[in-house]
Amino acid sequence: MSEAVLSVSNISKSFGGIHAVRDVSFEVKKGEVLGLIGPNGSGKSTLFNCVLGQLKPDRGEVHINGHRVANMRASHMNKLGVGRTFQQLSVFPQMTVLDNIIVAGQEHHGSMVSRLFGPSDAGLTEEADRMISFFRLEHLRDEMAGSLSYGQQKLVDAAMAFMAGPSLVLLDEPAGGVNLTMLGNLKERLLTYNREHGTTFVVIEHNMEFVMSLCTRIIVLAEGAVIAEGTPEEIRSNQQVIDSYLGG
Repeated sequence: MSEAVLSVSNISKSFGGIHAVRDVSFEVKKGEVLGLIGPNGSGKSTLFNCVLGQLKPDRGEVHINGHRVANMRASHMNKLGVGRTFQQLSVFPQMTVLDNIIVAGQEHHGSMVSRLFGPSDAGLTEEADRMISFFRLEHLRDEMAGSLSYGQQKLVDAAMAFMAGPSLVLLDEPAGGVNLTMLGNLKERLLTYNREHGTTFVVIEHNMEFVMSLCTRIIVLAEGAVIAEGTPEEIRSNQQVIDSYLGG
């Protein structure tokens, strides 16, 4: 078994007669920032959901930190050190930024008994404040999440995903709907976290400037299959990628 943080082996998934993912294999090493790109309908989200156990693949296996994760619940994935941000925001609009981040942390800390009879914040306020500071959200700490701009909520969503100190984070279109200033801040924060903690990232993204400047390696999907893999420079100059995606 490889020492890869994430190992995807021969994953395939069909819906009726539609082959959404076709025999996809790749590995992601510790500290790597991998991008998954491709046109709409290329199978990126289906592949993500197969990796995370939200869909059962028709064929193939996924290992995270050496553990086979077929049909594993999200809570068990969390205990393996997996974090995720969603294309659709997962913040609670009627809660403050601080409380959102504490709730995200509670999912990973302690037992049901300790949550019922321990302090209401599960002792996580200090750690939540560190995460708020890291993502430069101090001025929004006590604001209701629903009152924030979409880009600000994206930063809160990211802070929630990192609250448990994950070893692997899957980011689903983190740049979507975020203005350029906030996008630059998000990219800088992600790169800093990767450098300081050695956390591994897998990123689905349509914003090519963002993904090319964030990722160390990129895999390109088209019609459910891998058509190219390489550094950002190699992908930019790959004629098949240009014809099927970048030049479209």
